[in-house]
Amino acid sequence: MNSIVAKQVMTQPVTTVAEDLPIRDAIQLIEDKKYSGLPVVDAEGVAVGLISQNDILRAMAYLTGATDLPEGFHADKRKASKQLLVAEEKGRAIALSGFLDQPVRRLMSPGIHSCTAETAVEKICQQMTDRRIHRIAVLDNQRKVVGLISATDLVRRLGEELRS
Repeated sequence: MNSIVAKQVMTQPVTTVAEDLPIRDAIQLIEDKKYSGLPVVDAEGVAVGLISQNDILRAMAYLTGATDLPEGFHADKRKASKQLLVAEEKGRAIALSGFLDQPVRRLMSPGIHSCTAETAVEKICQQMTDRRIHRIAVLDNQRKVVGLISATDLVRRLGEELRS
C-alpha cells in the first residue's frame, strides 16, 4: 500500500462546521450525517480544529459530574451526543441549554491533524497510530479542508486491496 496516497482514500466532499456554530447544531449535524466528528473552520474556511462525539461526551460527563456510566452505555454510544438534545427536551438538565448554545470553538479540539492530498497512506497510518487519533483532515495549500480520512476509510481500502 506504499504507493497509495491520501487523495485515493479520502472522503469528499467534506462536511465542515463553522467555529461559531452552536454546539446543539453540531450535534444535530453529526447525527444527521452519521459521522463521529467534523472539521471546524473559521470565517475564511481555514481548518482550525475538530469537534467529535468524544469531545461532546467528555463535556457531558464534566457537566453532570457523573462517576458511573449509565446502563447500556456501550450499546448506545454511537448516538450518545444526540441524547444531550433529548435530555434537554425532557427538562432533565437545566445547565444543558447554556452548554448547547455555546459555540463549537469552546468545545472543539484546537488545531487539526492533517496531511496533503499527496501524502502516502503509510505515513497517515503511522500518524494516526502514534497520535491515537481516528481521522486526519486533508488540506490544500491554503489550509482549507478538501478531504477527510478516517480509520474506516483506511480499513475499507485495505479490504479492497486484499480482495484484488
